[in-house]
Amino acid sequence: VKFLFKKVLLLSIIKSIMDNKISYNYNLEKKKINFVSYIITTYNKKNFVYDVIKSLCFEGGSHKREYIVIDDGSKDNSSFVYKTLSKKLPGKLTLVKRKNLGASYSTNEAVKKARGFWIRLLDGDDLVTYKSTFYMLYLAHLKNVSFVYGMIAEKKINQFDKNLDYKLQSKEEGLKKFIRNCPGNSSAILVSKERYIKSGGCNESFISPDQVLFLRLFSSGKAVFLNKVVAKLPELNSSSRLSGQVRRSRYESVLALINFCTENPKEKKQLLKQAYKRALSRANNYNKSLNKKFFSYQLLIYLYSKLYMPNNFRDLMRKSLKVFTKAEANRPVLWMTGSDKFSISSKYIKK
Repeated sequence: VKFLFKKVLLLSIIKSIMDNKISYNYNLEKKKINFVSYIITTYNKKNFVYDVIKSLCFEGGSHKREYIVIDDGSKDNSSFVYKTLSKKLPGKLTLVKRKNLGASYSTNEAVKKARGFWIRLLDGDDLVTYKSTFYMLYLAHLKNVSFVYGMIAEKKINQFDKNLDYKLQSKEEGLKKFIRNCPGNSSAILVSKERYIKSGGCNESFISPDQVLFLRLFSSGKAVFLNKVVAKLPELNSSSRLSGQVRRSRYESVLALINFCTENPKEKKQLLKQAYKRALSRANNYNKSLNKKFFSYQLLIYLYSKLYMPNNFRDLMRKSLKVFTKAEANRPVLWMTGSDKFSISSKYIKK
C-alpha cells in the first residue's frame, strides 16, 4: 500500500510539473492578514543600503513584517552590509545571494519564498516613507481590494502628512492609465501574494518589472490609488537605473504594450487600440528625438494608426521596436536579462 501511495504521489508530481500547474501557498490564513513581506532587490547598491535600512526601521506601523533581500550578483559587498545591519530591522531578514539574473527574476523568486499575506516591493536604492505600508494596508482592508499603489518622488517631501487622498480605480481605469504611461514604479506597490502570482508576476525577460507588472495586476481587477508618496528615489539617482538608459527603457515600454496585447487578445478593443496607438506614437516621438528622423516610415504608420486598426496591429507594433535598436526588432544580446542569457527566463511566475 505504501509503495502504491508513493508511486501515485510521484506520478502526480511529475504530471503537475509537465502541465506547469505548480501549487503555491498564498498565505491566506486569517492570522496573516496583516503580515507583509518586503521584497528588496539589489545589485551593486552598497552605498544605498544604510538609508534603505534606516527608512525601514523608522517606517512605523503595527503590522507584522519580514524582509527578503535578493542580492542579484552584486560585486560590491551589498550582502555583507545587509547582514551587518539586519538586527536593526523590526522583522526577520532572509538574504539570498546568487549570480545576476535580473530584477524581474529576483522579484518572482522572492515572492515564492514570502510568508506574508501581502507583498511590498522595493528597489535596492528606494526608501519607504513614514507609515506608507500602514496606510496602504488600511485602504486595502477598507475597500476590500488586494492591490494598492501610491506615488514615488525624487524631491524632498512632507512624508508625515496624514491626509489620505485616494481613489478606487476600476480595471479599465487602471489599464487606460498605465497604457498611456507608467507614472509609478514597483516600489509603490502593495499587493497580496495571491494576486501577484495569479496575475503572472514579473515577465523575467524585462530589465524593469514596472509597466508589465502594473498592466498585469490591473488586468486582474480593480485597485486603490493612494495619492501620497509611499517611496522616495535617492536624491542622487543611481546610474544603473533603467530610466538613465533611454533607448533600452523606451524599447521596453513599447514591448510592455505588445506584451499586454499578446496576453489579452480578448480584452476590449478600445484598450487594445489605445495600446497600439500609444506604441506607434512613442516610437515615432523617439525616432525624431533619438534618430533625428522627422519624415519616415514610422511617421506614416503612426498616422495610419490614428485612422485604422488592422488585424496585424501587433506586427506593426513589433516593427516599431527597430527605432530603438537601429537594427532588428529582436532584443539585442546586451539588453537581455541574466535569466534570458542563461535560458531560464519565464513569462509568468507560474511557469
